[in-house]
Amino acid sequence: MYRITAITVLSAALILSASAAGAKDIAATFNVPAMQAQMALSCADQQALRGKNMLPPHFPGTPPDFENTSAALAINSPNLRPAQLKTAHELLASVPDHVRAYGYRAGATYIFVRRGVIEAVPALKQDRSSYSDSGLYMAVERRLYVPFEKGHVQTGPDGKIFARYWGVSHREPFRIVNHESGHMIDDLVGDFSTNALGDDNDMRLSNRPDFMAAYEADLRRLTGDQPPVTKEEIERLGYYLPVSFEGRPLGGVRDTANRARREVFAELWAEAQGYDANRLSKAFPDTYIVMQKINDFLKDLHERRPVRCAYGADGMASPVSN
Repeated sequence: MYRITAITVLSAALILSASAAGAKDIAATFNVPAMQAQMALSCADQQALRGKNMLPPHFPGTPPDFENTSAALAINSPNLRPAQLKTAHELLASVPDHVRAYGYRAGATYIFVRRGVIEAVPALKQDRSSYSDSGLYMAVERRLYVPFEKGHVQTGPDGKIFARYWGVSHREPFRIVNHESGHMIDDLVGDFSTNALGDDNDMRLSNRPDFMAAYEADLRRLTGDQPPVTKEEIERLGYYLPVSFEGRPLGGVRDTANRARREVFAELWAEAQGYDANRLSKAFPDTYIVMQKINDFLKDLHERRPVRCAYGADGMASPVSN
């Protein structure tokens, strides 16, 4: 796993404490000097840092349109219909400024594809999920994919799968892009957290002790005698739940609590940004409180940044006035 290191350490006099509720305790568990050092860079230097932190596509055979040799923040498929292209611009704009900033400097890229992830990653053409209309964040390449259409898959005589036809997605794309941004923040900002090393040897915010303790407390309530939501609601939220917890069945689809925890982080992150269609906080109230503290801390630190830049879809960082 890639590690972000401090490029400059600001003097103690320049380190500003966050004012949001609970942020002081949160700040003590982050490498704040390293974070502020990046925020103090000129826009040109932040743009150079982005280029340094970007990773190439993980899988071979990436089509030229998706290689991103220009270090763009967003790539739009050339196959998008005009209405889809307009929505792609709106989706990127829906990502809050502080989220965009952290992802920008860390080398993240938003990729809006028309027909499934396979359009940009043809190496995954035998993976059924790559034909879906759900989003995907790949930590191994720091790329976030949002498709507009879903492939209806079937298996050919040779055993290979293909899309029989493509249909327009009916998912909530604004929630999806912010959910996948949650995965991005979990992965990339986790490198700044001093206590985020998990048993998977990854630095993730969802591995933090405060997040894990709240998450496990919520799971105990969900598997207890008086869960905070109905059985039907638990079944509806199965995508975010493990099969069982501490030996008690929960009915989720995740084979491990670790993987489920990362999905809970991403969905609660989207909810903290205002995209709350799933209302996951009802089932995870304690976890959501921790999520709000993390988001408030990161947002407050961003708002206090000494150098202000606008991060364009083309990958340019341009100075803006205070």
